[in-house]
Amino acid sequence: MIPFARQPLPAELSATLAARTAQLRSSTDRYGDARKAWTSAGSTRRGLKRHLSTACIRPAFCMYCHESRGTDVDHYEPIKRDPLRTFDWHNHLLACSYCNQQAKQEVFPLDPAGRPLLLDPASDDAADHMTLASTGEFIDLTPRGAETIAVLGLNRRGELVQARYRSWRGVVRIFEQAARAETVLSVDDLEDLRFLPVVDAFHHFAHDIATGRLPLKGVRAGIVSYAQRNLTLIRALFSACRL
Repeated sequence: MIPFARQPLPAELSATLAARTAQLRSSTDRYGDARKAWTSAGSTRRGLKRHLSTACIRPAFCMYCHESRGTDVDHYEPIKRDPLRTFDWHNHLLACSYCNQQAKQEVFPLDPAGRPLLLDPASDDAADHMTLASTGEFIDLTPRGAETIAVLGLNRRGELVQARYRSWRGVVRIFEQAARAETVLSVDDLEDLRFLPVVDAFHHFAHDIATGRLPLKGVRAGIVSYAQRNLTLIRALFSACRL
């Protein structure tokens, strides 16, 4: 997950969300009525989806896995847990059908203090909580990372693991070729890396440069040195991350 900037909604859509929430506040069956209201709010969902699609680091792709097309407007905090957040803009994310309907569903783990363990793509940087192995699998760094990997099944989807592996190798090859040729990378060169099968691979590569993890993943010293020299340029591409 790469944190994104959530932009204000148009006044009309924002007013619609507020009115829907006000109706739910007076309901005696908030969960049931929230479910019905969300199901019937087709135009509202389409409006939310349009705005979420433009906020993705890779346009219109899942904010959880970054590999599949974003087809669903997901509730970060499930309707069942808090029906009053059904129409809360800050609770809406763009997700693929697998992450939303098969993996996450209404699962929302909490720590002993009642704080969410599932990472929120709108505010959390996944690379602070998990790291991408050169095999394409994620390794947890924190309890939140472990829960997110488990809830979303990030290592259970073989095709997704393979896509991350290919993307990781693609990033390493590009940096290897540039290092050999002593090429000066440009913003345009790096932007192209966003459109590898899984953009998250480049995101984790960037964090590995900053944290010194690249050698631990078998990346050769010459590539590591070259990548470090380009870290300032790479940081600019992930301005929302703490690199």
